[in-house]
Amino acid sequence: MLLGIKQRHIVFATAGSLGDLHPFLALGLELKQRGHRVTVASSAIHQPIILKAGLGFRHMRPDPDNTPAFHARYMHPKTGGQFVYRDYLGPSIRTSYADLAQATQDADMLVSQSLMALAAPLVAARIGIPWVSAVLQPMSFFSTHERPHYLPFPWLSWLCGRSPQLHGKVIHSVKIHTAKWLRPVLELKQELGIVHHQHPMYEGQHSPLCVLAMFSPLLGGRQPDWPASVVQTGTALYLSDSGPVPAKLKQFLEQNSKPLVIFTLSSAASNDAGDFYRDSLNAAASLGLRALLVMGGLAASSALPAPLPDGAFRIDYAAFEDVFPHAAMIVHSGGAATSFKALQSGKPQIVVPHAHDQLDNAMRLSLLGVAIVIKKRRPGKRALRKALQTVLANADMQDKAVALGLQTRQENGVQQACDAIERHLVYA
Repeated sequence: MLLGIKQRHIVFATAGSLGDLHPFLALGLELKQRGHRVTVASSAIHQPIILKAGLGFRHMRPDPDNTPAFHARYMHPKTGGQFVYRDYLGPSIRTSYADLAQATQDADMLVSQSLMALAAPLVAARIGIPWVSAVLQPMSFFSTHERPHYLPFPWLSWLCGRSPQLHGKVIHSVKIHTAKWLRPVLELKQELGIVHHQHPMYEGQHSPLCVLAMFSPLLGGRQPDWPASVVQTGTALYLSDSGPVPAKLKQFLEQNSKPLVIFTLSSAASNDAGDFYRDSLNAAASLGLRALLVMGGLAASSALPAPLPDGAFRIDYAAFEDVFPHAAMIVHSGGAATSFKALQSGKPQIVVPHAHDQLDNAMRLSLLGVAIVIKKRRPGKRALRKALQTVLANADMQDKAVALGLQTRQENGVQQACDAIERHLVYA
């Protein structure tokens, strides 16, 4: 705790998958260690994880419909964003606002996830609580000085990457279009008497007090059009207390007969996995590689051979920091936290992005020279096999991964972010 700060109550507001929750658990645990009281406002699906971590929980709707149909719409590569804002978050803004206003009644500060916790800017403006926002991936700044990989047309993405002026015009058009998705948010803002006209997905997501850029400078550094209040902290990694590695998994990891490939779609994309794990298993087996399948969420029910062939192991969950160092390479979907943990492990990567920020994260890893990107979310055995062969033969990629692993392990995003929060608590 910084000198001169008494114990304060800090409320975090976050929505989405485990990748959206875990960074705030990491900050919450550090702030609790520093003597503060911490509450996390999120959907009911996260309540057991938050309570197990030893933090307070407050329900903030909406709650996801944990079905294949919901997740297929949520993770659709072209219409996923529209579904999230027009059909999921936007219509629930009144209940989200009521829940978060209740959760912050005795709070000294609100810290919210940009883009997803849409009620946080409204609560902060209405009740006057000090507010810090947090960005978990560089794409969320929508900088006109970077190539916009999220656009549906590669040619337009390329042109915008060469011309900030054209990119600015495209963003202006996108803002007009997406404002229609968020009409309930804009209507509530007007009813609350909040007079500024900032777009909730763009400038309105950022706190004028402090914006935490919680990703590695390797993946993206400050751009001229970032908000002036940005503090880049590095990635805030949550290291869960999951206990020792299970004995059978430990034994499998320590085998050295053949190179090991780890396949995972992490929490969000695993709910829309399709045949990814079956194709991955077959691709690895065809090259004589061992395969660890980390199959969380709805993917845990994916049909695979029983028993698995020799050299293969499946598990519903594994702490990536425990298993990634044993791999020759890591195949994943490009979530922000998974990408950084793979970087820290010093291993080359194959990224199969599904939706939202994942393609942008993947392309940044590719530019660093440590990853191959397969742009089809259903790549199939043949494409996976080809990518595995390419990485195995690429000594330069392996050397770059080792070097960046050493560099990223020096970052401490949790400490930097909590220091920034405490600096503003001094005046709260």
